[in-house]
Amino acid sequence: MMPKTNGAPTLAHVLTNQTPMSKAYQYFKKVFIHFIIWFLAFSFWGLMRQFGQDLVDGPDLSAGEMVLIYLILGVAAGFVFGTVDVLLPPSFSKRTSFGKAVLFRSVIYSVIFVFLTALGIAAFSYFDDKQLGLRERYSFLFSKEMLLVLFYCFMVVFLVHFVKEVDRKFGRGNLLKMLLGSFHKPKEEDRVFMFMDLKSSTSLAEKLGHLKYSQLIQDCFSDLETIFKYKAEVYQYVGDEAVLTWTKENGVIQSNCLSAFFKYKKRIKERSGYYKDSYDVIPQFKAGLNVGRIVVAEVGEEKREIAYHGDTINTAARIQSECGVQGEEILISSALFELVSKDDKYDFNAKGAVQLKGKILKTEIYSVKEKNGGQ
Repeated sequence: MMPKTNGAPTLAHVLTNQTPMSKAYQYFKKVFIHFIIWFLAFSFWGLMRQFGQDLVDGPDLSAGEMVLIYLILGVAAGFVFGTVDVLLPPSFSKRTSFGKAVLFRSVIYSVIFVFLTALGIAAFSYFDDKQLGLRERYSFLFSKEMLLVLFYCFMVVFLVHFVKEVDRKFGRGNLLKMLLGSFHKPKEEDRVFMFMDLKSSTSLAEKLGHLKYSQLIQDCFSDLETIFKYKAEVYQYVGDEAVLTWTKENGVIQSNCLSAFFKYKKRIKERSGYYKDSYDVIPQFKAGLNVGRIVVAEVGEEKREIAYHGDTINTAARIQSECGVQGEEILISSALFELVSKDDKYDFNAKGAVQLKGKILKTEIYSVKEKNGGQ
């Protein structure tokens, strides 16, 4: 059982909860993203300086030397801010408003930015031919101009995290697609859908009361972050139900769509002590999965959303409803069964052709279990 923690996790704790390859990839991915962001931010700042903002007594540097300095600062910022991102993952702010979370991060980043500015001054001093002492150069840290630099840093941080939050709202990667107009006109895609629903939700709501029940749902959906390494995308949350989706390729490769469900089940089990202490219950979920062609489009005017339409998603919802009838925790369509890997991880049991609610033709479904209980 994982220990219950109230504060931010340590770097070692965050990283050791992943496989070696996964933790290294995730860490250096964050480092690289921050390197790109801050290299561009420093470069833009330097470009603005060339139009009248002479902040460090005008060092006469070549374009190549300037790029090298911004690369050094970008690498430093990448490692520092990438590490901060690992120590303060999105879940850290789940109990905090977006504004407070951004403000908190901005303050932390601004303090770090002061350090990076000092590093930048040292770098400029190395390349600059002017005979100025470090004390004279570092006086910039206490100048009015430094306030402008900190304000610039704050705006960069705010913009970055605002874009991240909006991207999470629409689903990771969908913001860019919306900006490019990818969903302006309906288009067809082949996708895998999973409808995952909390078992005994009505009785739980009555037992806990609506406020505590809502907190339970928040915690359950917060723990979904553990499955994103299986390339899952959250389509929407509907009450106590989460709808996840994958591209066809991402969903069936290495049985990602199945691994995601059982990984989530394991995560809930690891946190069973927390759920028992907080809610006197260990939540359980049932899931229905299907694969096929759907139509995706951007809908709405006052509130825009990305919506999926078609029989594929409707069938996935009906299969999930069949879990209660069959007494199974996860059921998949025969279409998905034909595509997922038949390795030694899962046992598949044919349940035959069933009449799903609202369907004219019967649908063949399979139950799925982990071999050896997932050990």
